[in-house]
Amino acid sequence: MIDRILSIQALSDAAQARFPEGNFGHEEYRPALERLLRAYHEEAQLTPVGLRATSARLITALKHRRQLVAHGEKYPESAGIEIESPIFILGFPRSGTTLLHNLFASDTANRPIRLWEMHYPYAEDEEDIVKAMEETRALADEAYRVAPGLADIYPGLKAEWPGECSWLFRNCFSTLDYGFNHFIPGYVQWLLFRDMTEDYRYFHKQLQAILSLRPGGPLVLKDPLHLWHLPELLKTFPDARVIHLHRDPREMVPSGISLFRTAPVGEATIRSVPEIVDYYLNILTVGLERMLVSRARLPREHFIDLGYRELVANPEAAMEKLYAELGMDFSPRSRAGVRQWLSEGSKHTGKHHYQLADFGLTAWDVEQRFFAYRERFANYLNEIQEK
Repeated sequence: MIDRILSIQALSDAAQARFPEGNFGHEEYRPALERLLRAYHEEAQLTPVGLRATSARLITALKHRRQLVAHGEKYPESAGIEIESPIFILGFPRSGTTLLHNLFASDTANRPIRLWEMHYPYAEDEEDIVKAMEETRALADEAYRVAPGLADIYPGLKAEWPGECSWLFRNCFSTLDYGFNHFIPGYVQWLLFRDMTEDYRYFHKQLQAILSLRPGGPLVLKDPLHLWHLPELLKTFPDARVIHLHRDPREMVPSGISLFRTAPVGEATIRSVPEIVDYYLNILTVGLERMLVSRARLPREHFIDLGYRELVANPEAAMEKLYAELGMDFSPRSRAGVRQWLSEGSKHTGKHHYQLADFGLTAWDVEQRFFAYRERFANYLNEIQEK
């Protein structure tokens, strides 16, 4: 059954049936989609629920490709939209990027891309936008229903919240987000050695299309996975400012593994703890090595470093500091937005409990992997008690 459902032809036919206009654009996406499908066939061990969900996601991504072409034909001027001095928030998964992104999004002077826009980027009139928000909420509710416990670990699937860039990278089928949602090591290994230049150009093109319908700025974007591709990011956005969040690996690693164990529940066979730990840490290790090399080579003026503990200890002060470093005005409206979002904190925070021992790890195991990281960014990594 999987051969019939997860084939390029079947997925493409379904996408075209849903959106007959346009076409799929340039063929550069096909190698990534082919490799991803191979991984789903050979490695993911999808359940019937997972097979249906995966098929639906891939059809949606292909539909978005057709919509982007149709949008460009209808609004050719969108290709000329300048994306000036965008702000990118990144850091290893579970390092506070979602919190910081929401704080920036609470300021109406900034322009995040909301989750509903990621899912329905070409909604134009008010009726379409309302429908997009309702359907995005339904998708989030279904994700939380299928994977009990996910809401406590990652409460960020809210239609009105800013979404991660990986939602748009899914439309070119080349994002580690696929690898963080299912156990597909072959695809991950392939992707880690892929030149992402064209994928970032396609990402840029999608942003132009969204901004042509709903302009604004400065653009504030977020995705931990940019950490693996800093050269391509700054090649595509040469005047970008990057806020790099840092969290003690002894906290960040078990939190991330816990999320990875929970995300595919109901969609795929659950792997053993040793398999999951090895898989997850290998991905992080490649990201760590690449990030350290990139940070050493890329101009320092692109980057602002911030510690997770500084952020959570006093979010308002951290935001005021960041605005100053970015040359932005932390106005009374900015401050009010931050305070309003923080005042609703109980709505935004899950109850996530984890420790290294849950995954057969010790503090020393993590220290060995992340020694170079701790040395390089010691000023932003406060000591914690060993778990």
